[in-house]
Amino acid sequence: MKKLGSIIILVLFCSCEKEKKSCYTNFTYSKGNIKTIYRLKFNSSDTVYYLNDNPFRQKVLNYFILEQNEKKILDSLICEFKFPIKDSVILNNQIEDGTTIAFSIDNKKLMLHGGKGPKEFWKFEEWMDNLQTYKQLKPIDRKIKFDEFDKMFPVPPPIIN
Repeated sequence: MKKLGSIIILVLFCSCEKEKKSCYTNFTYSKGNIKTIYRLKFNSSDTVYYLNDNPFRQKVLNYFILEQNEKKILDSLICEFKFPIKDSVILNNQIEDGTTIAFSIDNKKLMLHGGKGPKEFWKFEEWMDNLQTYKQLKPIDRKIKFDEFDKMFPVPPPIIN
């Protein structure tokens, strides 16, 4: 009887699928253009935190849950990103117009504007737009720390009269 119990425990232990370790612990995504400004916070769970960052609206923290297949796709997209060694900003000439996306993964930051920069980051932006069209945002009363990108914008030259 003791052997049978040991065998059952061994079989259960061996059959448990090992959880894959993620390539990141902290990931923040930000998107801004003339119509929308928001930030998303991802971690190792299936919960995504959404903060409407529009200065003309009340900031409300929401969340949505990823399905298992969505989480796998998301993790694979994020893990394929090639971040520069140091924080970088890649802009087009028309900084006053267009979409800006920013990424922070475990304190490495990248900001792209106007379709410039590596295509995999812009594909991620499309995927996130599609994902959000059918996800229901639910308000949550919690303090979540989103990475900031404001200091990454280039300083404009001084105006000389």
